[in-house]
Amino acid sequence: MNAPPVVSLNVGGRVFQTSRATLLRQEGSYFDAMLSSGQWQPDAQGAYFIDLDPTHFARVLNYLRFGDLALDGLANWEVIELMRMLQYLSLEPPSSLGLLWDPCLCGRIAPSNQCRTITAAPSFVPFAALGLQSTDVYSLQIDAMTFESERASIRVGFADDRDHFDPSQPTAWFIDIRLIGPEQYTMPALAPSRPPHVLFANVGDVITVRWVQDQGRLVGHKHGDRRTVASTDMPRAMLDGGLPFPCVALLAAQTTNFTTSAREWATARVSFVETPPPSMTA
Repeated sequence: MNAPPVVSLNVGGRVFQTSRATLLRQEGSYFDAMLSSGQWQPDAQGAYFIDLDPTHFARVLNYLRFGDLALDGLANWEVIELMRMLQYLSLEPPSSLGLLWDPCLCGRIAPSNQCRTITAAPSFVPFAALGLQSTDVYSLQIDAMTFESERASIRVGFADDRDHFDPSQPTAWFIDIRLIGPEQYTMPALAPSRPPHVLFANVGDVITVRWVQDQGRLVGHKHGDRRTVASTDMPRAMLDGGLPFPCVALLAAQTTNFTTSAREWATARVSFVETPPPSMTA
């Protein structure tokens, strides 16, 4: 018996209808398993029940139909919910959105700007965030950072074990980004020597992070200064044989407002940006 060309979906109590071909657009998705495995059966009304909020489900269907995921008019929390819906349905976000942070794997870090920006939690403990897509190179703009004499407020790198990722204790490979202090500007001779895994940077700088697979190295540099490179060891192969995921750890710091004598949190914040071609990063 041939499968019907039109499929009814009961999404949180609201019925949607679409073509079977649309739902099977991405191999390995929730819909692929639902319609191809023979494990799911529709209800008495002929609809497959999906336990999701139906508010933005039409955007998911339009994404499957046309390949574009519209985020226009959505508040930040709605974008986060939409990304979580894609994950639940095992759907890859469109490449046109660029790299995004995984809202389910940010711990206490706050994603914003349509999941392109992350901000450190007001905590004395650093937390890490994992990227939604795998890649061997990405770039970040430093939107805010704090000065810490003993710890880096921003650490950038990669992780590969997505299923067991813990934002409070990430298993990952990092290089440290430290705020340029006054001694780097005024007294270079007194500036601390730079360990090989550390980059000095400032707010507004863009950092490119790369997994150099054939060398087994994690490498980072500022745009416009490829001569100053931070690096550390990293495996030549990932656990699943694929590419790793961007991973960034952020740390906030408490400061004193000298006008009010109140203690305030200074934060660290970074945003995904497009990686320029090599000729622009030299």
